[in-house]
Amino acid sequence: MKRLLIVDDEVNMQKVLQMLFTRDHYEVVTASNGKEAFTLLQGRKAFDLVLSDLKMPELDGIGLLKKIKETGINLPFILITAYGSISEAVEAMKLGAADFITKPFNKDDLKSIVRRVLHEETKEKQGPAATSRNDEGVIYSSDEIRKIMESVRKIAPSNLSIMLTGESGTGKGIIARAIHNYAFPESNSPFVAINCPAVPETLLESELFGYRKGAFTGADKDFPGKVSMADGGTLFLDEIGDLSLPVQAKLLKLLEEGVYEPLGSTVEKKAHIRIISATNQNIPEMISRRKFREDLFYRINSVILEIPPLRDRLEDIYPLTRYFIEKFSSENGKNAVSIAEEGMNLLQDYSWPGNIRELRNVIHHAVIISDGPVISVEDLHLPRNGKKAETLPGAEKTIIEETLKRNEGNISAAARDLGISRGALRNKIKKYSIIG
Repeated sequence: MKRLLIVDDEVNMQKVLQMLFTRDHYEVVTASNGKEAFTLLQGRKAFDLVLSDLKMPELDGIGLLKKIKETGINLPFILITAYGSISEAVEAMKLGAADFITKPFNKDDLKSIVRRVLHEETKEKQGPAATSRNDEGVIYSSDEIRKIMESVRKIAPSNLSIMLTGESGTGKGIIARAIHNYAFPESNSPFVAINCPAVPETLLESELFGYRKGAFTGADKDFPGKVSMADGGTLFLDEIGDLSLPVQAKLLKLLEEGVYEPLGSTVEKKAHIRIISATNQNIPEMISRRKFREDLFYRINSVILEIPPLRDRLEDIYPLTRYFIEKFSSENGKNAVSIAEEGMNLLQDYSWPGNIRELRNVIHHAVIISDGPVISVEDLHLPRNGKKAETLPGAEKTIIEETLKRNEGNISAAARDLGISRGALRNKIKKYSIIG
């Protein structure tokens, strides 16, 4: 868990920022001025980032930054400033501040800045050799997924039922396959997956448990079913919350007794399988609404692994992007091998509501339309307040200056007006020396 030091002389602002980042699973410590903050920084507990207001009594934000640098404390520093203090914010950047944001700020913009700065700090500390890992098909560099994969390696050899939770598109199916590979490292044991909502409810029971010829109209031959196919291996039930109650009852019997009956048959069949399930639904809430069996829930959740959304593990965007570029370039005969820095900044600033699945589609499209070895910002199509990501036309410097002036120096607001990411706009401001 990352540890933030928030410095502000306004108690209400301290509470707001503390609540904002605590909800995002940061550990937050607060200080009322630079002097108090510097004392904390010299204590035994380490911090990962300082988020400080500019105007404070005793020791202001600039003074705190100077003391940090003079003491040799290597810590990313983000300054919160007012519209009329842009020049002081620029001074802070020259002194080594990682970034600044102007009041009043959008909370999502602030969270995005903190995530990006922490991501860049992690990459710098790790070095290029530690940016990516491919663990049984799970590609990552974040601590969050590293910890999950450590758990996977420990629990995979057991016979415990595992439930994977988290938003759609976070890679639960890939992790399920990794669990299977660790459980059966040297065998040809089957891994059978079924996407429950993709199968009509009336057909899901027969798809899982199979049927005998003549069991229903159109059943012109025997069908073994997914359970039979997975015998001796793993059955992965993706979005298990979509199972009907009758199918849940048959699945519970399979888990408790190791037997099931295909449709149209009165003879029980045996199956020895490992169940891995996944869901993006709140199963306890479904239980309270009598949509999911409580006894089944307790049988399938011996271990619960929550897979965090992509926006909470930005370190994984780079290795995933690199993997998808290589994959789709090879599959489509393209020569794209990398992505422009401005483009990567755009990917880092985006919130990824569709998670890895959305990133995959964005890079697939970018590879297809790219004309050279480097994917540019123009090749990336990301929704941003109803707009597509694109470079600024014509006389960029003039347009940027006018937009910043119209927004009183608020970079976040200017970026929204221009239809580009905050990171991309910062790069252009630096490129044209607009502020400084």
